Formats: sequence, C-alpha cells, structure tokens
Amino acid sequence: MRLTSIVILFMAMTLHANPALDQLVSKLQSKYVSLDGLKASFTQSYQSKRFSDKITEKGIVFFRKGGLMRWEYQEPEKKIFVCDGTHYFYYVVEDKQVIKADADGEDQRSPALFLAGRGNFVKDFRAEWADQRPGSHLIKLIPVQSQSDFKYMIVDVDPVAGLILRLLVVDAYENRTEYTFQQIQENPKLPEGFFAFQPPKGTEVLYQQGEAE
Repeated sequence: MRLTSIVILFMAMTLHANPALDQLVSKLQSKYVSLDGLKASFTQSYQSKRFSDKITEKGIVFFRKGGLMRWEYQEPEKKIFVCDGTHYFYYVVEDKQVIKADADGEDQRSPALFLAGRGNFVKDFRAEWADQRPGSHLIKLIPVQSQSDFKYMIVDVDPVAGLILRLLVVDAYENRTEYTFQQIQENPKLPEGFFAFQPPKGTEVLYQQGEAE
C-alpha cells in the first residue's frame, strides 16, 4: 500500500473514531428505549427564515412508548395536539374545531415521535458534534434516509440522565423549530385512555388525507 493511501486511511479512521460522541448517542438511545413514558413542561419556538418574528408557545407534554403523545398548549393560546398511534388530533379550544388526520408511516418518523419511542437514534442517524468545544453535549443528528419534514436536528443531551433537554429541528428551507424541556418526569402514572381524544360536544371535526368518519 502506498504511503499516501495509508495516510488517507489513517485520517479517515481518526475522524470516524469518536468514543465520547458514540457513548453519548448510545446513552440517549438506551434511555428512550427503557422509558415507558415521559412528562415535561415545554417551550416551543418557531423561526421562519423568511420572516423575522419568532412564535413562542408554552405548555405540558406527555409521551408514551409506541408513538403516543399529547401536547397541551397553555400560552398564548389553549390548544391540544394528540397522537393516539393511529390518528392525529389538533384541537383549538377557542375555535371549537378539531382536525383529524391519519398518522401514516412517514409521519411516524416525525422528530417529536422519537421522544415517544419511535425510531432509533443510533441506526437512523449519522451523529456529529454540533459544538466542538470540550464539555459540550450538543449533538447534530442527520437522518440516514432523507425525511420530508426535517433536514437534521440538534439535541442537547443530559450527560448523566441521557434525557433530551433541548431539541432543535431544521427543515429543508432552514426554518427552525426549537423545544426546551423542563421539570421532566420519567414514567408518570396516567389514567387509562389518556391518549384517546374525544372532541367536546359541539366541536366541528375536519378530516384530512381522505379520512372518513
């Protein structure tokens, strides 16, 4: 083997080998595999590349393994977003209107659903440091297979607990949606049928994706 080839091979092996990064991603995956559910207060912000104004919302979110989730928005507007594993429900209290849609296979790769046990952080992503400085816990996760709703995401991982403290999702148009999670509770006790959404009486139900009542 020529000396040049040996040098290139050595450089490639050096760049690929990153035990600290691999260990943190493995801890992240192990944590969310082991969890049955999660509850947290959240702040969500959306920043469009075309517009300067940032939209910020707050509330409480619940996840359960199997792709179940319930987002209860409290500020500035009360609304609920639920996935029961089969359908999505988006309910705006003031409008007295709910949008119902199929949760198809592609939707089940949505970034938020990785927090509900869908997918695999190790196998489904190529990981690299989002911040190269020592002590950083910011990981950039680039999907191995191209996704329609996001280009990559950056996660801030608690190095001890393995929980995601912050999640930044960037789409193909460089629009950015960021979630921060606080007061995280692992495996909270939730009542039976918590993720089943029943529209309140008098609520108009709108169907998407050819869904029939």
